[in-house]
Amino acid sequence: MPKQLVVKSLEIRDDEKNIYVEGYASAAVEDLDGEVITEEALQQAAKEIVHEPYNKVFLNHNAFDIPIGKIVDAKCIDGKLWIKLMLNRAHPNFEIVYSSLKGGFLDAFSIGFIPLEKEDNRITRLKILEVSLVGIPANPEAVVEEVYEKMFDMAVKGVVPRHPWKYSTDTEPWRAPALRDFTDKTWDELSDEEKRSIAAHFAWAPKMPPDKFTDLKLPHHDPKDHGVEWNGVRAAMAALFGARGGIDIPEEDRKKVYNHLAAHYREFDREPPEFRALEEFATEFLSSKEREAVALKSLNSGGENMGEDVERIKQLETANSELASKISDLEAKIRELEEENTKLKEANEKLSEEVKQYAEREKAAIIEKIKSITDEVNEDELGQKSVPELKEMYLTLLETKVLKVKSLPAKVKVGENEGEEVSFKGVF
Repeated sequence: MPKQLVVKSLEIRDDEKNIYVEGYASAAVEDLDGEVITEEALQQAAKEIVHEPYNKVFLNHNAFDIPIGKIVDAKCIDGKLWIKLMLNRAHPNFEIVYSSLKGGFLDAFSIGFIPLEKEDNRITRLKILEVSLVGIPANPEAVVEEVYEKMFDMAVKGVVPRHPWKYSTDTEPWRAPALRDFTDKTWDELSDEEKRSIAAHFAWAPKMPPDKFTDLKLPHHDPKDHGVEWNGVRAAMAALFGARGGIDIPEEDRKKVYNHLAAHYREFDREPPEFRALEEFATEFLSSKEREAVALKSLNSGGENMGEDVERIKQLETANSELASKISDLEAKIRELEEENTKLKEANEKLSEEVKQYAEREKAAIIEKIKSITDEVNEDELGQKSVPELKEMYLTLLETKVLKVKSLPAKVKVGENEGEEVSFKGVF
C-alpha cells in the first residue's frame, strides 16, 4: 500500500487547502478487454504521465471537459501503476466528485491510451493520453487508494485496505492471524508503513494506519506469503452480515467491504452471494442483535436477570449460526446452478456440432446428385452454397432434364432397315 505523503513545507493560505487522491491507474493483469499491459510498459508510462499535457485527469474519459485534477506523482509498484493526483477545486462539480470519492461511489481509475507496441494480447509499449475517475474500471485493480487533505494531515477513516504485493490463492485450513504471526514487535513499535502492510491482510480498518492491531477486521490473507485463503474469505463474508457475532462497522463501509471480498470470490471462480440477499438475512436478525447488547450490559452490571440474559445470548448465537448456514446454503445453490449451466453449455455445443456434421453430410450428398445430372458445374462453387441453395439447384437441373426427355420423339431410327428403331416409352 502506498505510503501517505505529508508535505510540511507547503505554503497554504487560511482559505485554501489541497485535496489529493492516490491509487492504482492500471496493473499488469488481464483486464476486461482480455489485454495485459506489461510491467515494463507501466514503468515507462509512469515517467511520462507527470508531464504536460498528458498529466490531466478527467471524469469518465470526457476529455473535452475541464480536468477534475492533475497527476503530480506516479510510479510503478509491484506491477501496478500508482498515481497521486491533486483535485481541481475550481471544477464546477468539485463538491460532487469529492463527496463521491469519500463515499466510495467514485472509486476507480481508467486510462485512455494508444498501444504503440503489442505482442498478442500483451501491450509492451503505450502512450497514456489521459486518466479518468470512473465507477467501473476495465482493469480490476485500478482502484482509488486514498483521499486525504494535506492541510490537516488527516488519517483516512473507515477504509478497505489494498494489497501492495502480489499474492496467490489457496484453500488451506484457516485460522485468524494474531499480531505475532506478522512480527515480533509490538504495534506501537511498528512504522506507519508496516502497519499498513499488516492491515492489507484484512478487509476493513476504522482508520489508516490503525491505532491498534485489534481494530483490524475480517482477515483473509495468510501472514506468511500474503496468499488469499478461501476459507478466510468465506468466514469474512459471513461475519460481515452477522454470522458468529458479526462485526461492528459503519453501514456506509459495508458495501465497500462486500465488493472487496466479492472480488476474491471470483479469484476462486466462485460467484459471491448477492449483496441484497445478505442484507435481508442480516436485517432478519437486527432485533436480535439489539437484545444482545441489552443482555451483555445486564451481565456486566451483575443484574438479577443474569440467567435469562444468558439464555438470550444462546438464542442469539443460534440465530447467527442459522444465518451462517443460510449463507452457506446460498453459496451451494449458486455452485449447483453454475454446474448446471456448464452442463447445458456443453450439451448445446455438442448439439451444434452434430447439426453441423449432419448439414455437411447432407450437403455432400446433394452435390453428388447434382454431379450425376450434369458435369457443367464447378465443385468449389458448389461447396460455398448452402443446403437450401443446393436443393433448389438440384431440383432445377432435374426439372430441366425431365423437360428435355419429354421433348424427344417416341421412337428413333437407329439403322438403315425398316423396323430398326429404339422406343423411349416407359423409360422416363
